Amino acid sequence: MFAFRPHFFAQRMTAVLLILLFVSGSLISCGGSVTQYYILDTTAVKKMADVANVPTVAISQLEIPPYLDRPRMVSRERGSELHIAEYHQWGGRLRDNLARTLADDLGIQLGSPNISAAPQPGSMDADISLLVDIRQFERLPDGHVHLKVRWQIQQTGTVIQSHTNYLSSNIRMDSNDYTGMAQAMSQLLGQLSAKMAAAIVHISSSREH
Repeated sequence: MFAFRPHFFAQRMTAVLLILLFVSGSLISCGGSVTQYYILDTTAVKKMADVANVPTVAISQLEIPPYLDRPRMVSRERGSELHIAEYHQWGGRLRDNLARTLADDLGIQLGSPNISAAPQPGSMDADISLLVDIRQFERLPDGHVHLKVRWQIQQTGTVIQSHTNYLSSNIRMDSNDYTGMAQAMSQLLGQLSAKMAAAIVHISSSREH
């Protein structure tokens, strides 16, 4: 005859409950850790003043700080304290995305398809080379994205112009608004490309006169 063993029954029930808790905990963990991916977008919408002969332009060098050169998005919480997002990442290498977006913005503003970013074909033979050194490009504790950048225009290896720009987003965003951060970064790249395009137009116009 089957003998009821309460201790055995209790052990089996405990094991079942532990399995259920483990499975439900795993599902909750998986549901809360879905990684989101972001890219930068072109924001330029119109061409600047017409230039008879728009030079070919190449972003031959673009540098970013080592702390930004990672898949995860970076912001600042307090002072110089960096926050590296666990589940909010760039959809590709940030340096490449920056160069590509900047080249696309310049192409629209100059009305030219002859804008490239190294190592794209033709970048080595461009009339004008842009050297870009991004010193800072993240959301700061004030809630705004800040861009600090130095850039040069070179022709045949000679520096023609040097610039330093400090730009910040108009919109303030929360520390967990990563979509807003990506959009703000895209807008600031558009502003930077407008300054670059204006300098290139000035150089080209000066040569025409």
